[in-house]
Amino acid sequence: MKKIHVFVLAAGIALSSQTTSFAASTTGNLTVSAVVTAQCVIQSAAIPFGTYSSGAVQQNAQIGVNCSNGTSYTISLDAGSGTGATTATRKLANTAGGSSLNYGLYQDAARTKTWGNASGSDTIAGVGSGTTQNIPVYGYIPGGQTSTAGSYSDVVAITLAY
Repeated sequence: MKKIHVFVLAAGIALSSQTTSFAASTTGNLTVSAVVTAQCVIQSAAIPFGTYSSGAVQQNAQIGVNCSNGTSYTISLDAGSGTGATTATRKLANTAGGSSLNYGLYQDAARTKTWGNASGSDTIAGVGSGTTQNIPVYGYIPGGQTSTAGSYSDVVAITLAY
């Protein structure tokens, strides 16, 4: 009986010491890709002019634009929803109706370059950086207007084309 145990032990050692050897090998490629799409997001703003009596009122706001890095964009502002408004003279309408206040939206602090929607003349173009870029809007209500007491408002559409 002792001889059988020795044989089984020797066979087990022989099997565990065998290594696998390969005769050849080959290589290939794993192709990896991704697509980054151009994306832009706009953060709307508000210009609360506050109380108007008869003197000029100025107020500022920031439009936030976040576009993919390297993405070209153009921002434009329409004339607003006030009856008879243009991009040169916008209209705050009395919420009770019948009266309005003229105002303007400008691209510069000196309030000389109006915001509008005529591509290349009163819009702003930029290139995205992948982070939020703040674009200023300078508002101005000229003095000397006589309007009915009440609350006035307007909605100006911001268009971000990319």
